[in-house]
Amino acid sequence: MSDKDKKIKKKYNVETGFFEDGLPYARLGNKPNILVNIEALSFKHEPPSSFALKQFIKASSPFTEEYTVYSIGRKQNLPDNYLFDKMADDYAKLIRREFKGPVDVMGVSTGGQIAQYLAADHPDVILKLVIISAAYRLSEKGIEIERKSEEHFMEQKYGKAFTAILDLIFNSKFMRGIAKFFTRLVAKKIMGKIEYPNDFLNEIRGDREMNFKDRLSEIKVPTLVMSGELDIGYTVDDVRMTAEGIPNAKLILYKGYGHGLIMANRKQLQKDILEFLKN
Repeated sequence: MSDKDKKIKKKYNVETGFFEDGLPYARLGNKPNILVNIEALSFKHEPPSSFALKQFIKASSPFTEEYTVYSIGRKQNLPDNYLFDKMADDYAKLIRREFKGPVDVMGVSTGGQIAQYLAADHPDVILKLVIISAAYRLSEKGIEIERKSEEHFMEQKYGKAFTAILDLIFNSKFMRGIAKFFTRLVAKKIMGKIEYPNDFLNEIRGDREMNFKDRLSEIKVPTLVMSGELDIGYTVDDVRMTAEGIPNAKLILYKGYGHGLIMANRKQLQKDILEFLKN
């Protein structure tokens, strides 16, 4: 851990580490109510640090008046075919053990995909569910982008794999170009050593193969589905179908936003999520 991360953790009273079963986490807040954020697509399964840690604090701070917020990733060194159903089982086991009862759950992108399995297979662990920038399946364009990232990743061109994913996040060619330029400058530092390449490969395989349409009706908990109308990874039609397929779901679509919704429109999302969780 860098000295900068130590200062950030001390300043904001953030805790990071691994649970006993190996799931990495960050925690902010000290309230009895628990909000679990299932982490989005991740190249490495480890606690957030540096930029990711700062983003966790920004995203979570407004909730700490009511909640202790956890961002929880996946286990390291996953075996082949360890896909979303098994990852959801891990989260369910953790929630039962650590929190002794149901909690509020939100998931962004890949995290929102896994959250659907969690809600359908383990309804006893969730009070309310928030699905952000995700749907019952990944779009064909999203699959194409992730395949490109996978190709670079398997060639151990990790910087290129990282920048390829930016095609999913930024709709604007101009903004995408800027993001890629700066990412290339720091990609090696961001990515570091990839000790368990199969972890990322399992996640994007789960993304590509998931089609939860026929199981959406099994999600019984109150659910908020949130997405940008310009999201190319999860089309607006698929997002609508996701919300329509969940019996007790509310849908919010945001005009002018794409897959990077949670960062580009953070304050409005935080407001809408808090309103949903409180009511």
